[in-house]
Amino acid sequence: MSSRRQWRAAVVMAAVALALSACGGGGGDGDSADASKGDPVEGGSVSLIQMSEPRILDPAVMTNGLATNSVVGNALFGTLLSDKADGTFDYGLAESMESSDGGTTWKLTLRDGITFSDGSPMDAEDVAYNWERTKQPELGSQTATVANYLDELKPDGQVLTFTLTEPIANFGNAITFYTLNWIAKPEALEAGQAEFDKNPIGAGPFTLKSWTRGGEMVLEKNPEYYDAPKPYLDQLVLSANAEEAQRLSTVQSGGADGTLTNDAAVYKRGLADGLKGLTQHLSGGVMVIMNNRFAPFDDPRAREAVAKAVDLDAVNDAAYEGEGTVPKTLFTKGSLFYSDTPLTSYDKEGAQKLFDELADEGKPVSFTFSAFQSSQSRRVGEAVQAQLSAYDNVKVKVEVLDYAAAIAKSNAREFQMTQGGVGFVDPEVVLYEQLHSGTVGNVAGVSDDKLDAALERGRTSSDVDERKEAYVEVAKRFSELNPALLNIAWTNALAYDPQTAGYVQYGNASIRVDGVWTTKK
Repeated sequence: MSSRRQWRAAVVMAAVALALSACGGGGGDGDSADASKGDPVEGGSVSLIQMSEPRILDPAVMTNGLATNSVVGNALFGTLLSDKADGTFDYGLAESMESSDGGTTWKLTLRDGITFSDGSPMDAEDVAYNWERTKQPELGSQTATVANYLDELKPDGQVLTFTLTEPIANFGNAITFYTLNWIAKPEALEAGQAEFDKNPIGAGPFTLKSWTRGGEMVLEKNPEYYDAPKPYLDQLVLSANAEEAQRLSTVQSGGADGTLTNDAAVYKRGLADGLKGLTQHLSGGVMVIMNNRFAPFDDPRAREAVAKAVDLDAVNDAAYEGEGTVPKTLFTKGSLFYSDTPLTSYDKEGAQKLFDELADEGKPVSFTFSAFQSSQSRRVGEAVQAQLSAYDNVKVKVEVLDYAAAIAKSNAREFQMTQGGVGFVDPEVVLYEQLHSGTVGNVAGVSDDKLDAALERGRTSSDVDERKEAYVEVAKRFSELNPALLNIAWTNALAYDPQTAGYVQYGNASIRVDGVWTTKK
């Protein structure tokens, strides 16, 4: 056996990738023909503007979300499988995945005859290598949070049999939500990062033609792709711009065919201007996280006081032009796991009573809101600060950090209040990683025996009714504990020219591009 198959690293965890997407949908016809009303045609080029470009192209290091690296990852590496709204899976490079014992032992079967973009065969040993490699501490992969559940992997031809450290009845969701879904050729990875970034070899619908850092990434059709005649496009051109309004205006002026967005107001302006739209309806949302580990939020009364003191509708007005949707429950009404347990609501008098009670005990509430360096995050922090300034016995400071500094502070759990998020169709594995006291992905530091037990029941049971009961308890404990404020439903979406069609969204609002086509020539 080659050396690349023989290692099994000790594991450490990076932060859980933020979950994305929700609300909205649809769009009016523009002046040109609506491609979605016709049959796919081959050829042509489409250009998309991302929120950011990847730092490197290593699939273990990238993150599989709409706001991060999903378009690039799905284009270069394809997908093993994609989750669907009804809880089933759309299989891609994998043909099937099943467990024989309720979630501990699994068998993943790849399609026969699939190849990497250089024409070399892809088999289960390649999957095992990528999954094991993700655990390496030096990579700092955010996917390590779920890769660490992988215990023993046994590849045999196109079949990978693997066991988990504990039963997870819905482990397929972990694959679709994280970068376990992306498999690169091991030999290409072993050539080193610089070489891999020049020539990333995967089994996706596109290959890298050129990449100008800070400029354009040009991808071209992979003739070896398993699902012919896909991809329909000859070329996919990607660029990045951090400014929401600028991305939209570029599309509106014809400078690009689509833009990714997490701004509800920008998205709705695009739809009103005749663009088409693609979104997912996810539970959860963007969160204002209170660190439960130390003062002032180690006292549940302080968390409850802030939850009652902040009018989230006013935050929506200040930060999102009133175009966002404020969640009222942990699970959205369209969810299989919906319960009507309300989140803590605005109660000015109740909040002041708690602030006064804490101050009388010598514990006045004082904290720093660590905001990300984006207009939305800054506006949320300033809105929270402005509202709390109207109360007695509360002091709030807002610090604005660049992305790297904010993530580092969050990962080190050194913040008092910051922003994050959780979004999901099926709550497993994401909600467990964010809320169970035994996980390093528990950014808020919430620790509650009843919550842990409910999350464990939801994880291990394959019975739908039992899982529903478990998540009713999860919703109840979340509302009682107030580890975070769900301040806005995710609106991470794609607004695009109606002359293009065929985008698919899955998992963490991830965008698949293998079926995209255009009538523009």
